[in-house]
Amino acid sequence: MLTTRSTLTATLLIAAVGFQLRSVVLGVPPVLPALRADLHLTFTQAGALTSFPVLCLGLAAIPGAFLINRYGARSVVGVSTFGLGVTALLRLAPPEPAALYAFSALMALCVAVAQPAMSVIVRIWFPDRIQQASTVFATALGAGGLCGATLSAEFQVLAGWRGTFVIWSTVALVVGLVWLAAAPAPDAGRDPEPTGLRSALADPTAWHVAGLFGFQSLIFYGSASWIPFELRHAGPGELSLVMLLLSLATLPMGVILMGLRWPWARSRTFYAGAGLLAMLGAGGFALGLAGQAWLWAVALGTGTAMSFLGASALPALFARPGQVAAYAAVVLTVGYAVSFIGPLLGGLLLDHTHVATSPFWLMTAGAAALTLLGLSLPRRADGAEPTDAVHG
Repeated sequence: MLTTRSTLTATLLIAAVGFQLRSVVLGVPPVLPALRADLHLTFTQAGALTSFPVLCLGLAAIPGAFLINRYGARSVVGVSTFGLGVTALLRLAPPEPAALYAFSALMALCVAVAQPAMSVIVRIWFPDRIQQASTVFATALGAGGLCGATLSAEFQVLAGWRGTFVIWSTVALVVGLVWLAAAPAPDAGRDPEPTGLRSALADPTAWHVAGLFGFQSLIFYGSASWIPFELRHAGPGELSLVMLLLSLATLPMGVILMGLRWPWARSRTFYAGAGLLAMLGAGGFALGLAGQAWLWAVALGTGTAMSFLGASALPALFARPGQVAAYAAVVLTVGYAVSFIGPLLGGLLLDHTHVATSPFWLMTAGAAALTLLGLSLPRRADGAEPTDAVHG
């Protein structure tokens, strides 16, 4: 556990890393139309630039759990964040587009390894404030996604889509170096107990949480990928506004939830409400009501933000001692496997139907599944949660 003197530094570092784990990834969708035209890609190939990295986010999570228990969460986070910056920059290396796909996958692997490590960091650095510290990390993820989704369109005007890649990768390199230099000593970020992977895989609650995480990711990543295409006739200002509204909700929602003592992260009502909001927003886009795109973006953003903030806290709250990395890895692996089909299947639907709204048929179905999973969220009755799970 950290001393009082180190708490502020630790909190800022957690927020900085969280920001980077999303800004680089979500800086891609706003420039996809220009990238696709420049490299002569099909819609399916363009969608793969978002969907394949999401799949890689899940594939490396379980191997990442073993790395965490071998080398410590602090080292894994620092090296992964620095590696994120390196691989993000190398997406521009020749030959195109092969290097773009290869290094996008490696970039996502770095993110995948870092995420379960951050769950361990939160549990060990803030054992009495897990819900609050998890919310700081998840809110920072949302802030990174917000900046990536909104600023990239403006950066593209100034420096082209390649310039946006350079900007986001440079910031990630800096954050990785700062973490390695300033984060608390390795022992403070190490979980010395067994990974508990087998127990996590056998835990039905872990799979349920993975479903929550997966469907909210499917909805968000799919929407972020295909909103620019549905609004392709809108100007950059309108597109930036809609993308801003899609990602903005995480920030105010995170600030509000940080101060609540109510255990909202384990509330069925909380997740059911999130699913209904997401269904409203996805349904609006599915019906082609582009004139009210701002309203559907707000509903989608709020619903996915609520479910994301809650699902991100659940591994650290539900996992037994020594199993945080494994539990988080299972949730991320299964969750991202579900979300993988969002951008990819959306591209397939668009290629075969030539209907601009068709990707949002899938998002609406995902929102319905999210609502059902929220209504049936398991109750932990075995005392697995740390103390602060009871008091919120």
